[in-house]
Amino acid sequence: MACKVEEKPMLRERVANAKEELLSAQPQIDTDNVKILLETYRETEGQPPIIRRAKYFSRLCSERGIFIDNNPLTGTLTKHQYGAYPSFETNCRWMQKVDEFSLQRGPVHLTDEDRHWISEGVAYWKEINSFNRSRGVILQSLGVDILHLLKCGIGIEIATSNFNGGVPDYHKVLEKGFKRIIAEIEKEKAKLDTGNFDDLNRWYFYEGSSLCLGSMIKLAERYASLARKMAKKESDPERKGELERIAQTCEWVPANPARDFYEALQSVWFVILGEWTENAAVLVCPPSRFTQYMYPFYKKDKDDGTLSDEEVIEFLHFFFIRLNGLAQIMPPHGYAWNQSRLGLQLSLGGLTPEGEDATNELDFLVLEAQRRIRLPEPLVNLVYHDKLSDGFLLKCVELIRTGIGQPAFHDIEKAIQRHLHHDKVPLEEVRNISIAGCVQSNIPGYTAIPWEGPFNAAKMIELALNNSKDPLAGIQLGPPIGDAESFESYDELHHAVVKQMEYFIPLTRTIGRTAWNIKRDFPTPLTSALVHDCVERGKDIMDGGARYDGLNGMAIIGVIDLANSLAAIKKLVFEEKRLTMKELKDALAANFEGYEDIQRMCSDAPKYGNDDDYVDSIAKEIYEICYGEHQRFPDYLGRPTKPEAYSVVSHFALGRWTGALPSGRKARLPLTDASVSAMPG
Repeated sequence: MACKVEEKPMLRERVANAKEELLSAQPQIDTDNVKILLETYRETEGQPPIIRRAKYFSRLCSERGIFIDNNPLTGTLTKHQYGAYPSFETNCRWMQKVDEFSLQRGPVHLTDEDRHWISEGVAYWKEINSFNRSRGVILQSLGVDILHLLKCGIGIEIATSNFNGGVPDYHKVLEKGFKRIIAEIEKEKAKLDTGNFDDLNRWYFYEGSSLCLGSMIKLAERYASLARKMAKKESDPERKGELERIAQTCEWVPANPARDFYEALQSVWFVILGEWTENAAVLVCPPSRFTQYMYPFYKKDKDDGTLSDEEVIEFLHFFFIRLNGLAQIMPPHGYAWNQSRLGLQLSLGGLTPEGEDATNELDFLVLEAQRRIRLPEPLVNLVYHDKLSDGFLLKCVELIRTGIGQPAFHDIEKAIQRHLHHDKVPLEEVRNISIAGCVQSNIPGYTAIPWEGPFNAAKMIELALNNSKDPLAGIQLGPPIGDAESFESYDELHHAVVKQMEYFIPLTRTIGRTAWNIKRDFPTPLTSALVHDCVERGKDIMDGGARYDGLNGMAIIGVIDLANSLAAIKKLVFEEKRLTMKELKDALAANFEGYEDIQRMCSDAPKYGNDDDYVDSIAKEIYEICYGEHQRFPDYLGRPTKPEAYSVVSHFALGRWTGALPSGRKARLPLTDASVSAMPG
């Protein structure tokens, strides 16, 4: 099935120009949404949250500034070439404390008007955003200040950010169009008895979802109208024809089923743009199994002779450029986590529902398109299985050889087993796995992606050695457990570390679950309308409407740093007695400055990843303890959940708040990456 593509490493001129225009564009904030947000929320006080969100979304679609550039795919997140809009609802406290804002690709230039509207937004939301509300609940109920945990790098920020979304059913959109989906929603709404409390809530959900879908149709019509106006003034026949085609396409999709590859691609882009308009955050609305739902349109156009592979590659390039134009405004620590990263996973390969290789010609073309353009997004990945052809694997290697780190390989067999075990997914459904979020697998079209955020296990040894006080911040975080210098055995140290985990893992999970329950006041009616079984249940994904949940609980970070630290103390202090606990603590407090001999001993101690059971067994035990503590609670909706073991770049961010460790690592350096990798060096 290999699709032979002529060797053309250079981009077409118009693609190269569009890429350069985007990558050189000044990051900007669009505050048009702030005015709309404030007006809408003031006008809708007392109305259900989902209605308020839907009305806000509807006004954004109708009123925000739009433009059409030279990209044949129409639509941008803001009125700027590369811009984002502020999100006050989940956390805006940091906006009062910084002079500089950043998008994924760099600092933002703020005008005086921008600063004015940001101040207005903060003034309205500073006490009622979900972070402050979560902080207040936890402070009153548990006596713990979330800010202290953040300052010390325990790691709970994701749960109080605007990270939430779902993986839409693109096939459903392309096959039915928004008008038919609205009709299905209205049919369900007509069955309800609003005298029943549950039915009344379903009625609000249907009302909000219909409004959002209809608003996206109106946004597309605005682009169509603008394209027609531009076409009338255009003197170049080729550009005039392209503008007229844009107008015709935007008049048809996403309202109606797509009829060809170009319409399908535009419809997919409108879905992604809509979800980002609803909730601008990394990992939201990945293209998922793009080559599966787009293939019928590619095949039809190829068979009709109306589309060449080179034209497809050019369309893909413009699609990739659009994806890289999305952005989220981040606080300084968020910028440290997410430079250039949106996490828009595009999955190649995989299986059919019958278990056969799902690869088609479009998979080859995506690889070739990314080989030529080499952009951060989408994150092209391969859902690997042993039925993939040698030709396709070699094509994957071509892309890997460029050095951009794509495609990442994900083993479908392990993913299938995991979903069968944890989620009880039918086999024919689980074979439809794609990657979403960071490295998680999901069932596209059926999955919500809540996540409680990272937990810094490496902090547990710091706290155990310092009687639950953070040595960098000087903050007492947990209950006193005793002076580490009085420990007479490794077992006592181990017990102290376990006590920290038994306190902080349930605490962190309670914070995350509380935050998610509060964030239910900020539903996502557009996204929910496109994820099964939200319409069938009449529930937003934030309320458990989706059939499956893709991310769930915490990601445990720094376990290897903790295991290596415990192994070093066990070996050097308690077994070989080459160090006293006081000497070790003094060296850690000095960040090994003047104690280079002790750092050398710590660095030379046994390390995880060298097939040494001395330390590998410690890492295994820690993960088992973490799992047990994590599983003491369900998720925020009472459903079974599970922890994860990956770090993406959180090992870097959390390392900034972690002091020197007995593993030999110095203070504020990154922790060990990936959560199960060997320590650097």
